[in-house]
Amino acid sequence: MSELNNELFCKLGELSNDGYFIYEVSSNKFEYLNQSISSIWEIDVKSIKENPEILLEKIHPEDIEHVQACYEECLIDGQSKKYEFRLMHEINREKYVRLIVSPIKEADIMYLIGTVEDTTVMRHNKIHIEQINARKNITLEVLAHDLKEPLGMMSLAASSMEDGIAQTGNRYMINSLEFIKDMCARNLLLVRSMINKEFLKSAEVEIGKERADLVWELRDVVRFYKRSGLSDTKRFSFTTSSDKIYINVDSMKFLQVINNLISNSLKFTDENGFIKVHIEDQPNSVIISVEDNGIGIPEAMQHGLFDRIPETLRPGLKGEESGGFGMSIIKAIVDLHKGKIWFKSKVGIGTTFYIELPK
Repeated sequence: MSELNNELFCKLGELSNDGYFIYEVSSNKFEYLNQSISSIWEIDVKSIKENPEILLEKIHPEDIEHVQACYEECLIDGQSKKYEFRLMHEINREKYVRLIVSPIKEADIMYLIGTVEDTTVMRHNKIHIEQINARKNITLEVLAHDLKEPLGMMSLAASSMEDGIAQTGNRYMINSLEFIKDMCARNLLLVRSMINKEFLKSAEVEIGKERADLVWELRDVVRFYKRSGLSDTKRFSFTTSSDKIYINVDSMKFLQVINNLISNSLKFTDENGFIKVHIEDQPNSVIISVEDNGIGIPEAMQHGLFDRIPETLRPGLKGEESGGFGMSIIKAIVDLHKGKIWFKSKVGIGTTFYIELPK
């Protein structure tokens, strides 16, 4: 490589907390490694230079195939790439790393030049935020359903008292009943408005995809529903064809998609009905399905369901309102992931939504 460029790169490496490396492919040797590589991998530089394969021993067993595929892709495409994977240290201690690598050919010699960043803390924080966000959305959904019945009963009771109170001419009591009815309606509208606004925000921000275990993410969502009061009236289940399925996805937005589909199932499924979430691993894609045995979607309403056509809007079984934005935003988020969404439904039998995401 150019002596000047090589020298500048190495100087940057000595000043950085990130790992810097220059690797010659044909000879399987590192021309340069900074000390930060040693800190990230927890292997001394001398040992890595003597035996580069020692780096593979620290790769998380579940990510080895992924790392090998990334290496081959980088050489074949001949373009700069960004990859994420995990290292496994003693006592099951995981470390997340982000690799930025560029293949450069000089004098018929191929080099891989790049940097490695330890993203463990950032990744753990992001996972924690995603969990909080998903559970917050579920809690709002549970709250809306739990409040619907008691507030509805309070409003109904107030309405039934109106005629009797009206005959007494007691203006104070009449106004009080009107106030009770108004507050019941306002509070239900407030909770539903909060849910709609949270989901609408998903369409306003660009997605940021990262490698994630979709099985772990969706199992956690369904588990939270099972632990909620909604499990008293609905049966929730989660199944998967594989214990772990890794895919590049914007977890926060995609979990909102799944939560919104479950929310729709809740609206249109009777008491003691079931809601099933399943993940099917395919060679080049992943298919996620959300199934219920609800009232189904009439054929006349199926066309344009994702386009916010007025004819496709209808209230839930308990009168829940539909703003009509949900399905169009779901499709928009799936499209941003370069995925596909479709559904099968039969009146009186139920509905299943399918989402296919590329690997």
